[in-house]
Amino acid sequence: MAEKRNGYLVSKALKTFMFASILAALAQQLATTTDAIVVSHLIGPDAISAVNMVNPVMSMCNCLAFLFGMGGSIVAAKAMGRRDTVTANRVFTAAVAAMMCIGIVVAIAGYCLAPEITGVICPVESRIYQLTLSYLRTIILGAAFLLVGFTLQNFVKTDGNPRLVTVAVMSSTLLNFVLDIVFIKVFDMGIAGSAWATVASYVLSLSICLIHFHRPHHSLQLDLSFIKGKWSVFGSQGIIVKEGFPMSVNSFLLGLCIFGFNSIVIHTLGADGMYVWSVCLQLFLITQMVMAGIGSSLFSIGGLLAGERDMLGLAILFRRVMIYICGVLLALMIVVMVMPEEFGKLFGSSAIDVGNQLNVALCIFSLMLIPYSIVANLRVIYQILGYQMMSVFFSIAQLVVMVLFVWVFALLWPEHLWWGFPASAVMLLIMTLLVSWYKHRQKPDAALVTLIPTTTEGEALNVSVRLTHDDVDRVLEDIAAFLMKCRVDHTTAFNISLCCEELMNNIVRYAVKKNPEHHFIDVHIRCTESVVSVLLKDDGRPFNPTLVETSEGIEHLGLRLVNGTNHNITYKYMYDQNMVYMTFGQLRVKS
Repeated sequence: MAEKRNGYLVSKALKTFMFASILAALAQQLATTTDAIVVSHLIGPDAISAVNMVNPVMSMCNCLAFLFGMGGSIVAAKAMGRRDTVTANRVFTAAVAAMMCIGIVVAIAGYCLAPEITGVICPVESRIYQLTLSYLRTIILGAAFLLVGFTLQNFVKTDGNPRLVTVAVMSSTLLNFVLDIVFIKVFDMGIAGSAWATVASYVLSLSICLIHFHRPHHSLQLDLSFIKGKWSVFGSQGIIVKEGFPMSVNSFLLGLCIFGFNSIVIHTLGADGMYVWSVCLQLFLITQMVMAGIGSSLFSIGGLLAGERDMLGLAILFRRVMIYICGVLLALMIVVMVMPEEFGKLFGSSAIDVGNQLNVALCIFSLMLIPYSIVANLRVIYQILGYQMMSVFFSIAQLVVMVLFVWVFALLWPEHLWWGFPASAVMLLIMTLLVSWYKHRQKPDAALVTLIPTTTEGEALNVSVRLTHDDVDRVLEDIAAFLMKCRVDHTTAFNISLCCEELMNNIVRYAVKKNPEHHFIDVHIRCTESVVSVLLKDDGRPFNPTLVETSEGIEHLGLRLVNGTNHNITYKYMYDQNMVYMTFGQLRVKS
């Protein structure tokens, strides 16, 4: 028998995606942290509190970006996994159109209503009110660039080009840092200068992402046929909203959470306590950066695997993601606990007398990072698997439980308010495990905790093959035995075996030059009543078998035979991997 399915190609796709996404998320977080550090040192500690006060408003904007950007990219990823490019293009078009329109409305309405919004999020009598109003009135003008840029980032990553997103975000972060100093220090624009620098970074990021759609290998493209009435953009937006709703609700409620925490802290501990909370929030945003960098692979790669019905690959991906995230957050938690004072100094703690309160708060707050991230990523996997209501439930529970715990601690033990954060995170984790256990009892074929199905529709062969001719010969025997077991008719079985043999031998000969025995081909064959689907993946050099080429004067006669035998063959190069997908209609042989 061939070697059982291993995690080699899934891990390689994750590392390819993760490295670029971590850099992008790191750069994106640095843009926020840079604002906090620069304004706290160049303007004063109250400036970081003002930036924090505006955070809930920007979270509300982000919830729209999640609704169409993240939701649309998940739908597109699943469609691309099914090789349905028409749906993917329509979803992409609908998402971009929605974000452009909504972004313009938000920018105009936000600017006109800035005083009223500021009065809601910040007490008028507070010493940070004017700083908050100035920052909000400027940064809201960049809403359209923020929303469209975020949407394009998700689609570009889903389309297999996370590196360009990294370049876009890192370039915009560098611009933001330079303009922060220029606008505040040189032109004396105050906190509004920091907001203008952020808006300029949104514009640059959006411009760089657009480069992807001028390159020859992109798959997604605008489909404007709805103008001629060939399809409904509103129908596509409905599909997007259904998929993106859980993450959008989570972002919306996270904004409400931050607003609630702001209100609780400023009324319980005053402006100095608000500064301590603002520094803790920066630690939380770093956690969000880790989850965005590593965990975003669940949306793109996980959505693709779900579309391919590769549940074993999805389970491997989730395990790897959780190992990486928990490892990074554990290291971060240790650093914060060992050096809380140094972390506070990054945000100007030496310029304000908060005593030991900041150090204690940071150490306690860091205890929530790992349980919170576990719940967040389980919520993502539930959403991918179609448990939208569960994902929405935990999003709502996040608001209720976290704010409730912090409020109770502030009411009963004000000096121990910070313990409400880790307590609420642990409670959320317990609730998640109990609900998943209940779902597992209802569906025993779903794995405990993750609920990833352990079986798929029809019968499936899922193996990994080393790049050697001997291993290919052995897996061909397994394929023949599997097709016989599934009672596939002889003609179809012969064509499948022939195509697999030619494609895999071609991969062995040409895909990898150095140490081919250290590389694998993933073979995923699924057999239903009427269709047999075959998916082959490898990490060799890009090669499209649907384009019959010549190499060193020798024609690829085997590939000509494959294309002549199977007219339902598609190819995609994503995440540094070749993906060949074939479907065969078949008649079951009577037993």
